[in-house]
Amino acid sequence: MTSKERHSTVMCLQAGKVLLVRKATGEWSLPGGKIDPGETQLDAARRELREETSLEMLDAQFLGHHVFDAEEHWLYRMAVSPGMTPHPSHEIVECRWFSGDELNQAPVKPKDLELLRREGCIGSRA
Repeated sequence: MTSKERHSTVMCLQAGKVLLVRKATGEWSLPGGKIDPGETQLDAARRELREETSLEMLDAQFLGHHVFDAEEHWLYRMAVSPGMTPHPSHEIVECRWFSGDELNQAPVKPKDLELLRREGCIGSRA
């Protein structure tokens, strides 16, 4: 099958930091995941955010559709108020806020780093 995997991804921002999640086995990533058959991109983003962080998606802004070799990502941005605290759930073992400098030093999935670069959250480091 040659079709690309379809993902909805949510960039959560709070006090200049971005929320990343981590499964037991690995790298940090933006909350999100595969779009189920019959599900809209927005519904998938809302479901994945709730499943992974226990946060409800409020006032999310659609940022764009990004195409990579094997994946497509529909990217949303949501401001998270200080009163909203993410809690890992489902397959996620940790949720953490990262500053731009921390993002450049953490083991983050390459596609998520690229999405963050494209949206200006982190710069390209030479």
